[in-house]
Amino acid sequence: MLNILWIEDEYSEQKQKQWFKDRIVTVKNSFDEAASAIKANLFDYDVVVLDINLENSEHSENVKKYAARFGLSVHDFLERSGMNLYFMLLENGFPIERIVFLTANANATTSNINDLRQAFDSGDDDNFGEILSSITNGFSDKEKNEAYQFINDPDGCDEDDITALCNYLESYFISLNEGQQKNTYEILRDTANSCRIEVPKAFNKGSNQLDIELKKHEGNKYLVLRRGVIDGCGFLKQQLQAQEEFLQFREFIKDKENHEITATEIINYLDTLALSLVARIQTDQESLNIQYRLFLRTLVHEWEENIEANSFKEKYGNNLESIRDIYTFGWTMKMTRNWVAHAKLLEPLNAQFIAFLFLINMRAMFRLPKAIQSYEEILLQCISLSPANGINIASIRDEIKRSEENIDDLLIRMNNIHTDEKSNLILTYVEKKENKTKRLKYFNDKINEIYRYNTGQSDAEDHNYKRFLLQYFWVNQKSDLINLTANSYDFLPTLARHIYNDSF
Repeated sequence: MLNILWIEDEYSEQKQKQWFKDRIVTVKNSFDEAASAIKANLFDYDVVVLDINLENSEHSENVKKYAARFGLSVHDFLERSGMNLYFMLLENGFPIERIVFLTANANATTSNINDLRQAFDSGDDDNFGEILSSITNGFSDKEKNEAYQFINDPDGCDEDDITALCNYLESYFISLNEGQQKNTYEILRDTANSCRIEVPKAFNKGSNQLDIELKKHEGNKYLVLRRGVIDGCGFLKQQLQAQEEFLQFREFIKDKENHEITATEIINYLDTLALSLVARIQTDQESLNIQYRLFLRTLVHEWEENIEANSFKEKYGNNLESIRDIYTFGWTMKMTRNWVAHAKLLEPLNAQFIAFLFLINMRAMFRLPKAIQSYEEILLQCISLSPANGINIASIRDEIKRSEENIDDLLIRMNNIHTDEKSNLILTYVEKKENKTKRLKYFNDKINEIYRYNTGQSDAEDHNYKRFLLQYFWVNQKSDLINLTANSYDFLPTLARHIYNDSF
């Protein structure tokens, strides 16, 4: 799911399989290769794992220049050149929390403190207590009290408390070992601390600490979403550059005489999207929601006034038999564009919902095959790690019926809606100072009216508008449930299984 840059001068396939399992890993075997990757295409990586000692690197002219700059021999420079690469990563804006030292140059104490952090991150209280007890086994009562004070809050401890505890433990062991020869990682840590710079975690080669750390990042929905978006935009751009007919979006244009969509325009759109999710993860929910809001507005930007799903349908003789999914995706994106332009009722946004919209947006804009594409696999994992294991047609029909009835009930409670003698829902509205009426027949019109009615209302009802859009996916394709519920790994039924649990 995530792309890993591994910098290791003693590479072997056995080590990669043992330490990284089946993850996607790009290996750089020397200081020069690593420096070039960091400077040229750091955008391609989500996590960087590096060794501190790269003494087996080539003694190139570039390495010699670096060594001379610091008054070191080439060997002495390479022995700690992972430090230089670490600072190079920081200079290029890579987040420190996604840099890991995998090294033989970390002692047992460092390893134990890392285990303590990971036990807290995983919520393993029993293991956390055992590790902390082991670390503080030789402490005096006073030293134990000083250590435990960081986590004695009756309301529980948070990440800041654990960081303070680990910093205290590290400082304690540094003072304990004062005057003794330090390993490379300890030298880096002390140097960085004196400059008030944090250093990444260091994991011992051969331990399971790296696997635990990588799983933590793989469980971060924002990171998975960002990787899927970057890979998706890159893939779609490559396909469009190779064949302009790949672009399907032009078929949604309502007035072609006054509107042209060029391949260059869409390539620029993809480039912008790929850069719209920043590398550094926002730590508070409000900032993260704003990040998602900005991305969503960029995503839906192209679905403006002259883009209509009905125009796409007309080009196929109003026969939805083979295009019902694309037609549904187009309407969903059009509604979303209108909704985010006028209110924030879809918020708070989340990675799962953004991933869903990105997937259907690209299926509407481009001629993609039925098979799932690589970037789609990533984003489907972002939506759900536990998709529905088969969907019963009778059950989904009942769910769809209940959803439609619920929407009708919500509309009937609104003061601008009434029913006629045939129980049709009739909307009353004013246009050009005249009272007019309109029958609300289709599900998309109905949920759109609920959103419009609550926009700008101080006492707006609290509805799950994200779920309304997911339900539209099912309602508008209810005549094609055999395809939606097929035991197939094509895109459409696979997407259906992934969104099913959040739809109703």
